[in-house]
Amino acid sequence: MRQRNRLERPGAILLSLATLLSVGHAEILFVNVRTGNDGNRATQAEPVKTLERAATLLAEGAAGEPATIIVAPGLYSLDRCVTIRGRDFTELNRLTIEASVLPDDPQWQPGSMPVIVSTENPDRPGTPAQPSETYSLKVQVNHVTIQGLKFLGNPLPDNWHCCIERIGTDLHDLIVTQCMFLGDRNTSDIYSATLATGNRFVVDHCVFSNCHACAVFWDGVDGIGGKGCAMLHCVVDGALISGVWTCQTSEDFEFHHNVVAHSEYVWMRKPNDGQKYRVGDCALIGNRYFSGYGLASGPLGETGPEVKFDKDHIVTEGRLEFASHEMTHLAERSAGHHLNAGLFRERQHK
Repeated sequence: MRQRNRLERPGAILLSLATLLSVGHAEILFVNVRTGNDGNRATQAEPVKTLERAATLLAEGAAGEPATIIVAPGLYSLDRCVTIRGRDFTELNRLTIEASVLPDDPQWQPGSMPVIVSTENPDRPGTPAQPSETYSLKVQVNHVTIQGLKFLGNPLPDNWHCCIERIGTDLHDLIVTQCMFLGDRNTSDIYSATLATGNRFVVDHCVFSNCHACAVFWDGVDGIGGKGCAMLHCVVDGALISGVWTCQTSEDFEFHHNVVAHSEYVWMRKPNDGQKYRVGDCALIGNRYFSGYGLASGPLGETGPEVKFDKDHIVTEGRLEFASHEMTHLAERSAGHHLNAGLFRERQHK
């Protein structure tokens, strides 16, 4: 009963998320691919054009001061990775990278989401045996929220694309919320939608479609799993590897109110990873396998009886149906609709 109550209550992570998203910001940088110019001051009246320029201006700001990068609707084509670095933030004075109109705003429409596509062309072409690697955003600072963006991957063949990456020994506190990751293995592939080492990596109210690995909680080269991590209120449709991938992630990992459907695996973990996790209030529909072992190159096979989960209130029958072709949230008749998974936090869906 005590475990069940933990899954039903909002939880420390969700309360923290609401608090962090409401904090005011001292510095605001505006980005508009349609009207901006990288020679501008990044104000609302004079926005810059590229995310890369905004990242450069951000690094020049005062350490410890909060900052927000506000991204207008439009198509942002990245011919190189945008790296966020060079400045310190705190839990309250954090960095937020967000769409100018957010999914729960009354005026939001699907076209309000900034669309980020990688067109990076690495010097070394990839091969099936040794794929190249590209990235959209690399986060190299602590205390970051990324909200309301849509990622489409990279069209190169034999390439592993990661949309949001945070890898570092001392990095922690990354929230990815209300974002969409829409891949296609033949046209705009996403190998890893989100990947991070360290503590407090939270993926919340996101939608993943046809990505290989959706949320990867990596233990890094030092083999240290993250603590205080979570995947909440997300929809995964058609993961080519898995919806979630843990690597020695602490057993305080929260996985609830998620919908995973039509995927190869629901849950992937690295070999010899024996942590026991709790899966509560989820819809797991039409997946080939539930739990497997895997390496970066892909799955190795199903886990055996040595791997155990605490499961509570799991829906395994029914159909996954989106409310529209935009894939932002589930139709009322869909399995898992009651979980409020998808892009919106509020029930009054668009």
